Parts: sequence; structure tokens; C-alpha cells
Amino acid sequence: MPLSDRIRKLAQKFATPHEAHGSGSSRVGLETGRASQTESEPSMALGEAWSVSDAQEIMAGRVGANSFKVNTRLLDAKLATAPIPTNAWWQNLIVESGDQPIVMGPYMLKSLNESLVVCAPTAMHANTFVASAWHDDWRMDMTGSTRRVVAYDSVSVTVRYEGSVLANVPLVKGAVFATIVLEAPTVIRLSTIHAIIGVCAGDAPGSTIVQLNNGSTWLMWCESNVVLRQCGMSGLESSIPMQGAVRLALVANGASAISALLSARTAIPIGGDVSINATNETAEFSIAWKVRGSGDLLMCAQPHHQHVLNAEWMDDMGSYWSSKGTLRVARGTKWQWRESIEPLGFAGQTELCAQHKEKLRELVAIDACALADSVLPPDPYFFGKALARAARIALIADEVDDPHSRDMAVQRVTEWFEPWLNGTNSNPLVYDTEWFGIVSSSGLCDAHADFGQGRYNDHHFHYGYFVYAAAVLAKLHPEWATCHRDALDMFARDYCNLNTKDASFTLLRCFDIYEGNSWAAGLFPFADSRNQESTSEAINAYYAAYLYALATRRPQIAHVIRGVLQLEARTARTYWHVDDICNVYPHEYSCDKAVVGILWSSKADYATFFGNNPEYIYGIQFLPYTPATALLIKRAWIEKIWAPYLQRVADSAQTDAWREIIDLTYAVVDKNATLGRIARISSHDDGNSASNAYYWVATAPEP
Repeated sequence: MPLSDRIRKLAQKFATPHEAHGSGSSRVGLETGRASQTESEPSMALGEAWSVSDAQEIMAGRVGANSFKVNTRLLDAKLATAPIPTNAWWQNLIVESGDQPIVMGPYMLKSLNESLVVCAPTAMHANTFVASAWHDDWRMDMTGSTRRVVAYDSVSVTVRYEGSVLANVPLVKGAVFATIVLEAPTVIRLSTIHAIIGVCAGDAPGSTIVQLNNGSTWLMWCESNVVLRQCGMSGLESSIPMQGAVRLALVANGASAISALLSARTAIPIGGDVSINATNETAEFSIAWKVRGSGDLLMCAQPHHQHVLNAEWMDDMGSYWSSKGTLRVARGTKWQWRESIEPLGFAGQTELCAQHKEKLRELVAIDACALADSVLPPDPYFFGKALARAARIALIADEVDDPHSRDMAVQRVTEWFEPWLNGTNSNPLVYDTEWFGIVSSSGLCDAHADFGQGRYNDHHFHYGYFVYAAAVLAKLHPEWATCHRDALDMFARDYCNLNTKDASFTLLRCFDIYEGNSWAAGLFPFADSRNQESTSEAINAYYAAYLYALATRRPQIAHVIRGVLQLEARTARTYWHVDDICNVYPHEYSCDKAVVGILWSSKADYATFFGNNPEYIYGIQFLPYTPATALLIKRAWIEKIWAPYLQRVADSAQTDAWREIIDLTYAVVDKNATLGRIARISSHDDGNSASNAYYWVATAPEP
């Protein structure tokens, strides 16, 4: 979430996309909370991890405690002794007052002191947004109790209530029921903002069917077989104290849905074991749902799951609405799907011809010389863009056989990088002992400095640029990279750590394996929950980590990250691109645009955080241009949206920098026409250059 305008062959060479894959396979289990690993779901072996050196030792005294403190009233103190998630889907539970909603699938929830509130959101959309309307469908009375997060893993979080009511609330992504497990006899009291117009017993012991005046029907089930009765116009109450599970589910399709829900009432999801098994050609993702009890486990799948899951679909019970599209219900305790890996390496998708090489030698020589005049920004984001831009120039010069320009650019990259590694720059990076991560000195005490860096906003965007430069240096100047390996690894570990035994950094800080995309918002609470703006910068971050793993000869890490990258690209094309893989949005939104600017957990926005110019909204989904852009920009989609949207947006852009970002998309359709369009460009985005723009066009996937 930017807070201001973001116009912002010495060692083995991985010269072609196919060579860049490495060999073999890798399996990693991602369990958190911090749950111990089982033999069937191992963590990444330490020998295959990034450096496991202590972060504070690497930082050589550049250590500080964030002014934004962990609230141990909201997060169990024991969890705060190990790396803490900062960008999780449930982050709202533990930041500020912890009273903003989280989105777990068909339901949004607020976990508050003295109550738990469940909402089955309804659609609220206009031409510029698709949102989830919040309403207090059910509020469970927890008077006299406080709550805190006591456990989590990659797909769940558990909230514990203590006081007058003792209970655990397992919040699991995609769960068809909202569940609370009472540990001591308690009289259940539920209330709704709607009027209750009907209450009757279900066909199973302890089940109650409730009709509300908003047209919805709910199934309630009490594990102790206690009957719920209506209390006033908008309340339900148990006849006697009870303990065990209390479960609520929206009935989506009448009797068929009620029957299916009753068959699933005793199978309570409480978490999940996640693993990624990756090779050169495929990445296999697995979620083994942890279940308390027996019976049919029903879980909701988002559109991107539906394209790849070989599941038993329960379509007779209906579907659920979400701002990311229709949710289908799948039966079963294990989800598995496969991502096909597209060829990708340091070089572009097509080989440079002699004519293009000659032109690039001309451009890269100019760009390399101009680096000497660069004014380096003090913040990690814009500095990172400048650093990666110079690294791109070095890499292009190397590919077109211009060693002078290559060495000149490599020298600039190392000279610029070293102060950030040794802490002699004006805004040194420090290791944050409060939240376990690297942040800028300015961000450590100022929530909004450096685009919220100290609150872990956009870390994958920022450090992805650093890691890209590290990858290029590891390829072109391996001696330097080897000398600085531990320090360089820190940037990758901050946002792309795969090792559960790393005591310095949390796992995959930004990536949500259920949602398939990353979240950028960090430690800021929002009513729409989590968000991510620039999918292309997220893709750049994982591409950078992939290249860095390859260049430092760690293929096991590379395989897994490559799988994450492929999934991030596919979900970007599903949810941020309108009518690319599919169209999940209503006509009122999708009728006159081709992108989502900001995707939230519960909302899709045609906007950016730094302005609503169309070139910003489109362009932030495309920059920076690297070979990985080919994963995101496909010919069929660009052909479809060029004339009605992109061409018009480019032609009306207020600056050349943004105009070029839009123009470059057309390279996957017509390279010559694109070269003609960018010939009019006189200035570039601060992460782009004339040589990089030309290189993208020349090496883009062939039409």
C-alpha cells in the first residue's frame, strides 16, 4: 500500500529459460504457530535453506525494537517469543484494538472481547468496486471474557476466550461452518440484527433451522444435543448450559444444503498441513485439513481452486458469494493441485536477433554511462528500484556482449548496495526484535515513513528489488556475492523464508497459500481486511528470489519458490485481470475496465493508493518489466483489451513514464508496433530504462 505517488560470465550462466530450472525436486512443509513438523510434512532441511545465521549477528549491532509493540492481550505471549506473522489473512485480530473483521471464506468475523460476530456478507457493488456488505448476522454473547490468538498455521488461526466463558474458536480458511468450542458448561445466547421469522428443529439431534427476515436461512448445531429456542424477536438461547461445539452455517440451497450440512456437522476443521512438492516442470500443492471429529468435511473453494482441484464438488448444496467470485463446496480432507511451470530464467522468452543486439548495445552503453549521474533515494522502495534498474542494465549488457557497459553497471550496483549492507547509508536497515524482520531506521519509529516499512507494508515489493540485484551480482560477480552471502540472504529471508526452524524470520511473510496471492498491508488494520495493489511487483519479488537461489546454486529453494511464483501469477490473472483466465466480477464492474487496482480480502477496487488516473491503475499491475512479466501478460488477454482500454489509457497518460509502462504490454501482440510506440518516449519510470524497455519488446513471447 503506497502512501504517495509510486512513479516510482564469471560463474555458471543460466543463459536460457530451460537452463535456468536446475534439476531434481524439492519438498517443503509449511507449518506455523509454531507447530512441530511431522515426518510426512517436513520443513525445508537446514542445508537447503537460506543462511540460518542469527540475524542480529549479521546486522552487526544494527538492532532495534519497533515502536509499534506486540499486544500480548491479543496475541499469546508464548507466540511472541518466535517470529510473528505480519501480513497474514488474520492480521486484523492482533493489530491496534483487534476489532476489524477477518475473512475466512463464506464468512467474515469479528473476534471481540465479550462477543464473537459472524457475517455472511452480501454483495455491494458499483462501477468502481465490488465489496462485501458487513452486517451482524449472529453475535454470540461472551460477556465477562477476553480473547487472544493462541495458535495458527498456514490456513488457520485459533482464538481463545477466557473469563466467564472458556472457549476456543478455530478459524479456518474456507470453512462452511463458523464454530466455537465451549470448554465449560455455558448458556448459549445468540442475537442477530435481523428479525427471526421461523425456528424449527432439524433432522439431527442438536440441530436447529432458523429463518431470518432478510431471506436467509441458517443451520445451528450444538454438539451436546441441546436445543436452541427463540428468545425475543432477534435472539436464540440454549435451554440449559452446554459445552462442546456450537456451529453455524448459512444454508445456500434449501433442503439439499441442509442435508449436506447435517452430514458434515461433526467434522470440525481446526487447521491444515501445507506442503509444496516442486520439480522443473510442476509444483504440487497440498492442504491436508486437520479435523476434529468424523463425518464429511466440507470446505469452500475459490475460483482459482476450482480450475485445478480434482475435488468432489457438492453443487447440489448451492454456492456462496464472495467478492472474489462464487465459492463452490468441496468434500474431502485433502486438497491437491498442480501448477505447470512455464520456462523462465535470467534471459527473455525469445533469443535476440543480430539487429536487436546491435540496437541494445547502443542503448545499454548510454544507460550504463548515465548511472554515474544517479541521485539515490534514501527509502528502501525507490532505492531498490534504482538498484534493480542498474542490475538489469548490467545483465542486458552481458547478454549483448558489451563487457565494458556490464562492468560499469556491476560496479555501480556494488557501490550502491554496500552501504545498505553495512549500515552506512543515510537510512540504515535494522533488525526489528519486536516483530522479527528487517525495517528501515525511519520506519522503526514512524508508522508511515518509507511507505509503512516499519509496519511491514510492501516488504516483498521493496526487498524484491534488492534480491533481484543480488541475483544479478551472484551471476555476474560471484566472488562479491559469496563474500556478502549472509547479508544478501537476509533480504530473501525477510519475505521469502521457507524454513520453519529459522528463529529470525517468519515463513513466507506475505504469501497466502489458500488465497494463492500475497498480502501487502502489514500491521495496519482495515475494515476490508488485507490488501495487495501491485501483483507485478509481487511476481518480481518471487522471481528475484528464484533467480537468487539459482545463481547461488540452491536448486531446492529455487524449485519451491518457482511454484509460489507460478501460483501468484495465476491468481493475479484470475482476480486482478478482468476476463483473462475468467471473469469473476459482476457486469456493473467489469463492463468498462480490464483490471482491479487493489484487491482486498473482501473488496475489489478500481483505484490505487496514490491516485485514480487510469494509467496508474493499469500500470501498477505491469511494472517492472522483466522476463517474469511473461507469466502475467498473455497475448489473448492483451489483444482483447488493447483497443478498448490500454491504447486509450496509454495515449491519454499524463507522463511518458506511465505511457511507456502501458505501451509495453502490446509487445506480446505486435513487437514492431510496440517499438514504434515507445520510440516517442523521452523519460522512463524510475525502475525502467531505454535498454530494458527495448529488451522486453525484443525478447517478449512470440505472437
